[in-house]
Amino acid sequence: MSEKDTVTDVKLINSVLDQCRTLRLGLRDGQRVYVVPVHYGYQEENGHYTLYFHGRPKGRRYELLKATHYAGFEIDDDDIFEPGQDNMACTYSASYRSVIGEGKVTLVMDPQEKQAAFGPLMQHYTGQTEFKYDPKSLAYVQVYRLDVTEMSCRIHQVE
Repeated sequence: MSEKDTVTDVKLINSVLDQCRTLRLGLRDGQRVYVVPVHYGYQEENGHYTLYFHGRPKGRRYELLKATHYAGFEIDDDDIFEPGQDNMACTYSASYRSVIGEGKVTLVMDPQEKQAAFGPLMQHYTGQTEFKYDPKSLAYVQVYRLDVTEMSCRIHQVE
């Protein structure tokens, strides 16, 4: 990977975030790391990113985020494996797009804020913006807001 693979253009970063489907959270668990895939939505304002995801209000992810309020993350799309020359292993490569970063996680408790957070998440997977929300479901589900403090995007195209 080279520096030319690093992307700083916000529109291009948003394009990668729009097309990727799964965010992997990296959470601290003492001396161990816990990685869990989640569905996500995002908002970008003047180059600042906020990611949203949800889950049950119990379990390992919930307890770790409640305790640490911090997470690393990784998002990527399907890479395309490119064959090498003369069957030489080190000449093989892959084209890919990825975003990695970290940030502060807040457990969203307010029902109106939860509903607002579902907007970007639902739009990401459905392309729609208008939904009805069941108050009982909103009361149960745990919504998380990850305010990104560091992020990098890479696009590598095999030439």
